[in-house]
Amino acid sequence: MDANLSLLFVRLAGMPQSRYNCTNRMRSSAAKTNPRRSKPVTEFTNIRVLPSGYQVSVTRAKIEFSRHFAGHSDASLQAALRFRDKTLRELPKKRLNPVPRKVLAAVGLDAEVVGVFRHPLRSFYQVSFREGGRWRARTFSWKTVNEADAYAAAIAFRASLVRASS
Repeated sequence: MDANLSLLFVRLAGMPQSRYNCTNRMRSSAAKTNPRRSKPVTEFTNIRVLPSGYQVSVTRAKIEFSRHFAGHSDASLQAALRFRDKTLRELPKKRLNPVPRKVLAAVGLDAEVVGVFRHPLRSFYQVSFREGGRWRARTFSWKTVNEADAYAAAIAFRASLVRASS
């Protein structure tokens, strides 16, 4: 059943089987060195595998929407997937102010960068960081420059922070 279950997850994610260990849709505890000894998928986005069954948990604005589906049968897995998909469709997105697609395209990205936030009413991007034990924030305005340039500068600043901390 484990092999059939992993193939089901691969089909659900829409990814080729060789890439299912590194998708952001699901994670596997499989050993990367020996594919013949791979373990079943044990965790995927918003769904946890517990000894008693599957638990779906989605949090928005510090409010948790969760439900438990008893058993490890295919029917309980399908019910958990249906509940998760329905909940994610009905709830708002995590980002309140998403970066416009034209800005992402101008910078050459497909997805937004973690840690860079857009404030459209105030016309700037913000990067928060810790300095000397205190929270600091740096802003990158697009009033005087192009919005894509401000976003690229915020991304570069965030990358320099990550490099400096590691």
